[in-house]
Amino acid sequence: MARNPDDWRLDDFHALHKSGVKIWIGNGLFGYHLEKPEYQEIGFIEKLKLHQQIKILREIKKMETK
Repeated sequence: MARNPDDWRLDDFHALHKSGVKIWIGNGLFGYHLEKPEYQEIGFIEKLKLHQQIKILREIKKMETK
C-alpha cells in the first residue's frame, strides 16, 4: 500500500485497489475483512499489519492533497 499509494483509493468504509480488491475498513481494526474478489476474514496479525499500512496510506493521501 505504501509503495504504490496511487493504486489505492480510500473512503470512510473501504480501501479499493485498482485491481479490484476491496477491503472493508469501516468498523476499525477488528472489523477488517476482504469483500472482493470474494468475502474472506483475515487473522488478527494480518489485521494489525493492514491497520498499520492503512494509517500510512492515509497520511500519504493527506499529504498529496495539500
